[in-house]
Parts: sequence; C-alpha cells; structure tokens
Amino acid sequence: MNRNRKWIGIFLLLWGLACAVHAQKADYTTWAKMGIEYGINDRLDLVSGLEWRTEDHLRATDRLGLDAGLKYALLSFLKLGGGYEIHYRNRGEDGWKFRHRYHADVTLSARWMRMKFALRERFQHTWDDVENELRLRSRFKLSYDIPRCKVEPYASVEMYNSLHRDEEFDVVRMRYRAGFTLPLFSKNWEADVFYCRQKEDDGRKNIFGVDCVYKF
Repeated sequence: MNRNRKWIGIFLLLWGLACAVHAQKADYTTWAKMGIEYGINDRLDLVSGLEWRTEDHLRATDRLGLDAGLKYALLSFLKLGGGYEIHYRNRGEDGWKFRHRYHADVTLSARWMRMKFALRERFQHTWDDVENELRLRSRFKLSYDIPRCKVEPYASVEMYNSLHRDEEFDVVRMRYRAGFTLPLFSKNWEADVFYCRQKEDDGRKNIFGVDCVYKF
C-alpha cells in the first residue's frame, strides 16, 4: 500500500509539472550583439554595441538596438556605469516604433579562490509614445576561473522591480542565465555564449544568445 501511494504521488507530481509546462508555453528567441570596448585610460572605458533580437520562435525580428556608455573603475571591487540605448521595435499591428532608454549602475565584485562574484544594481528608464517604465534591475553573477583554460563558465539571476508608485516595488520580470565566455580570433575578441530563461506575468521566453566584443 505504501509503495502504491508513493508511485501515485510521483505520478501526480509529474502530471502537475507537465500541466504547468503546457500552460506556460514559452517563446523561443535569439539575441545577437556585436560590441566594442575602448580603454580611455586605466579606469575609464567607452562601450558601444549593436544588437538584433528575434521573437515568435525565431520567425520575426523583435527589435534592433544601438547603445553607448561609459564604465569607470572607482575601486578594484567597485565599478560605476551609465549609458543610453535606442531600440527600433516591432510592435506587430502598430508597426515599427522607436524606444529610448538610459541607465545608471553600480557593480560590486569579489573573488574567492577560483570563484568570482558580482552584484550589479541598475536603474533604468525606458519610454516611447505609449509606455513609460522605471525599473531597478538586481543581478547576482557567479563565474569560475578554470585553471589553464580560457573558457570561463558562469550563471546569473536577475530581478526586475518596478519603481512606479502604484506597483509597490513589485517583481515584474526574472531572468535566469547560464553561459560561458571565451576568446575569439585573437586576444582582442571575446565571445559570450548563453542561454537565458525569462519569466514575467504575460509570458515566458527561452533565449539563446551570443555577444561578441572587440577590446581596443
């Protein structure tokens, strides 16, 4: 009897998980970005990039984006950053529209043996002719420096909190990301290959992406 109850419990658990997955069908998308990073001096870097995102199971372009910003190493464990982005978004029946965003962030980092830890807090303001969003993005990242290997795996979790007064600091989006960085072509090129699971109230996304950066 106990064994039967055990198997019934396992079956009900698996059935519940299957129903949950089916009820939360996720879109499959891709993100691709090409960027540059120019060291103005030992502490200050200029960064810029061009990004392309797809949606609807890779059948349509979601947006094209261009960004530019600065990163400043205030201390060995503390970095400040800020920048501006412009997006050309596919709004379906409403056509293509521009969206603007600026952000400011603070990143704390530490290292213990081969493990690297980073906590980033980012404020961002995004707007167009329809939406006006204020968000606080909190991201914790863990990476591992493999001995005598140029590939560095990492994992991160990021939480979006709304800063609108009527939403009371609600969590409006979560991102769970895992990937690895590796050099490409020469020491100046670096690639970040990743998978990201995005969860929010109006949908789920499975994101496969690659970021390539050339460092001067």
